[in-house]
Amino acid sequence: MAAALAAGELSAASASTAAAGPQTAQSCYGSAKSYSKPAGDRWVPNNGSTSFLTTSNCNDINIKPNTTTTIAVCFLPSSGGWSCQTSFKTAPAGQWTVVATDVLDNTRFIFDFGHTSANTGVWAG
Repeated sequence: MAAALAAGELSAASASTAAAGPQTAQSCYGSAKSYSKPAGDRWVPNNGSTSFLTTSNCNDINIKPNTTTTIAVCFLPSSGGWSCQTSFKTAPAGQWTVVATDVLDNTRFIFDFGHTSANTGVWAG
């Protein structure tokens, strides 16, 4: 988990999906899933018992919001608790943004938006 958290601080330029080329990126982004964050919530998912799970489709956690937002990832290790990235990234509307890089498959996580405004979009990880 510490490696995943530390890796989340790396720049988007080092993202393996971008470095691997268009075919890999299409596979990663082709597996994108939608999210919807209602106003009043800061984390997604936010029901207390659910988290997102990374797959072998992407080496990174990516987000493409419908409106510009600030975002970080909180990792949920199997041992319990959670550990969030220390800084937020700006994710422009309609663009893919790498939020965490080199994340292991089957890593449980949630998004921390750093605000309570409503937000929708897609993510891939």
